Amino acid sequence: VTKQLTDAVFNQLTVFRADDNVQAEAMKTVKETKEAFYKQQSECVMMNLSTAQQRQMELLSEKGASIWLTTLPLKDCGFALNKQEFYDALSLRYNLTLSTANRSPVCVCGKRNDINHTLTCKRGGYITLRHNSIRDTLAELMSGVCKDVETEPSLLPVPPSVQLPSSTNTSEGARLNVSARSFWSPLDRAFIDVRVPHPQAQSNSGKSIKQMYNDHENRKKSEYNQRVIKIEKATFTPFVISTTGGMAPEASRFLKHLAEKVSHRKGQQYSHTITFMRRRLRFDLLKTCLISIRGFRGPAIHPGVALDDMDFHMVNTP
Repeated sequence: VTKQLTDAVFNQLTVFRADDNVQAEAMKTVKETKEAFYKQQSECVMMNLSTAQQRQMELLSEKGASIWLTTLPLKDCGFALNKQEFYDALSLRYNLTLSTANRSPVCVCGKRNDINHTLTCKRGGYITLRHNSIRDTLAELMSGVCKDVETEPSLLPVPPSVQLPSSTNTSEGARLNVSARSFWSPLDRAFIDVRVPHPQAQSNSGKSIKQMYNDHENRKKSEYNQRVIKIEKATFTPFVISTTGGMAPEASRFLKHLAEKVSHRKGQQYSHTITFMRRRLRFDLLKTCLISIRGFRGPAIHPGVALDDMDFHMVNTP
């Protein structure tokens, strides 16, 4: 890269003007050489890992999966972790054994309370918490550039005269996660439905990462795509993001388009905008996963008097 300057110094030139084309070509060559070297090193490391470790490394190599490690711990942005959360986050990252401090080795459902079970157990409502966190963040980001942003919008009923594929959800009261207008095209409505699969879950373990994402996207599309297109006259996007931070193709495309709109509206660089969005979503995933590790999963606490029926002025309380 510095060859032109070195030659100028060696030849004692009094005037130096670098050839930009030569410089660009030299930098390109250096970059390609480094990439080839690191790729070869990565392949050598992967060859010595088990199948489970190889899958974990592939998950960690996805775009946005490791962004939390290079983030400043800004409390106002929600990017701060305490000591226990940071240790747990590293255990999640490398699939290590979790500390048993304030945590039972056996789940209340009777199964071994390892990392994979913690992230897939339905007791405690933490799967819903993780899903709703992503839903609310997307709605918040879209509210700055779209109109009529709504969470959990109801779909129009399906008329008997309309024929839809057998896999379509035609039930009355069906809802999707987020809707907004003027996202893909002016005034048109766009529907988004979130899914947060765990790549190491038993149902996903036999699939490649690409197959896993395609499977979850196709299942969402088969359930809602035709109904949204034919009945709502709108667009449908399945937003599939894994617990490790990787995104399916349509989710990635959606986030890039949203970043373009936000960066244009705010007058900020696209690269800064898309990085912030990935960082925000990654921390939402990370924190909800950390909550599920040590969160309470026992039976619900039932007060003597239901709060919904209580008069807080304590006058008409039964």
